[in-house]
Amino acid sequence: MKNTTPHSEPIKLRGNCLFVSDAHFRTPPDEASEEREQKLVQLFESQAENLQHIFLLGDIFDYWFEYHDVVPKGYATLFACLKKLHAQGVQIHYFTGNHDMWVEDYFTKTFGAIIYREARMFSINGHRCFVGHGDGLGGKQRKYLFIKRILNCRFNWWLYGMLHPRQSFAIARLCSRMSRNSHDENTFVFKGEKEAQVRFAREMLQTTDVEYFIFAHRHIPTRYELASGHLFFNTGDWLENFSYISFAPKDSEPVLNEKVM
Repeated sequence: MKNTTPHSEPIKLRGNCLFVSDAHFRTPPDEASEEREQKLVQLFESQAENLQHIFLLGDIFDYWFEYHDVVPKGYATLFACLKKLHAQGVQIHYFTGNHDMWVEDYFTKTFGAIIYREARMFSINGHRCFVGHGDGLGGKQRKYLFIKRILNCRFNWWLYGMLHPRQSFAIARLCSRMSRNSHDENTFVFKGEKEAQVRFAREMLQTTDVEYFIFAHRHIPTRYELASGHLFFNTGDWLENFSYISFAPKDSEPVLNEKVM
């Protein structure tokens, strides 16, 4: 899908929406990962009757890489659920994160997902919403953005794909483990105005009218008032908080649901 800027025409949607992110399902799945997958499926199934849109806001998988003839093992329960929902008319919106940026066309072919590689502007039930995974936004993150640009380079995708899947998956699991080990007790503490995503939202409001910012990545379920009529949300995660955001036509604003399981 072609990238757009915050000032582009909003994508107009109506209906009941769910926003979920940061499940970090393991590759291949272990017992804990399968339990969390089942809980997510239960959430989708409980909402299915009146659901029109599911937003998967990135890092759904701790690692994802599609070879031409090979996709990561597991997730049959989740994929079967999403395929059924798609057949019922639910649209899946998949935003790539920093752990699952190497998504190709498997999700589109399997359950009709629309893939987004950047944050996008939406008009959801008549409200202007800026939606994305949220990594690399705000502040000076040149090192991170440089590394991400290298990883996102199509030529580097091709080079990495030359590795045997057993090797490439082992490398990815090692990098993911190193990333988790680098976190300390303050990593997932909301810092208010010092949050890079909040700074980005305030900067964007200077030039663009946005009612609701809906991001992920930080693993911190958050509803934060930027100004009257302008709110910042973070979905949290499906690791510890089992949190998500819902937004129905009857709602005046998105609703943050925490510790739902």
